[in-house]
Amino acid sequence: MPILKRPERIKELPRFRGVSDAHMNQIAAAGSIVTVPERWSMIIEGSPPDQVYLIMAGQVVVRRQGEEIARLSPGDIVGEMSLHEHRLRTATVTAETPLELLHLTREAFGRLYDEVPDFRDAVDATVAERLDSD
Repeated sequence: MPILKRPERIKELPRFRGVSDAHMNQIAAAGSIVTVPERWSMIIEGSPPDQVYLIMAGQVVVRRQGEEIARLSPGDIVGEMSLHEHRLRTATVTAETPLELLHLTREAFGRLYDEVPDFRDAVDATVAERLDSD
């Protein structure tokens, strides 16, 4: 899988605008860029958590038990709830448009969460928002 060729793109994402250069480079180096076609589901409700995605380009729709609960776009993190909360996936995430994602394994996500305060802050803010909307 290719690496993120322009790590500074991370700073263009809403949740990461204040990230330091050092943290930006750590985040970029921890993952791999993947592209996903429209209508492809990269996370399936009820499946075990094994990866997280940072949306770099495109839009996804999130459905729980078939009902749309959110639309997410560049800068949003998907898949973090299950890893953060240590539970099965709570929703299905499907590409509404072609996507470019920064793919993070469970291990990379944990390492970034533990070692990169800017990343942890972005994840914690995302989790808090999603728990408030449940």
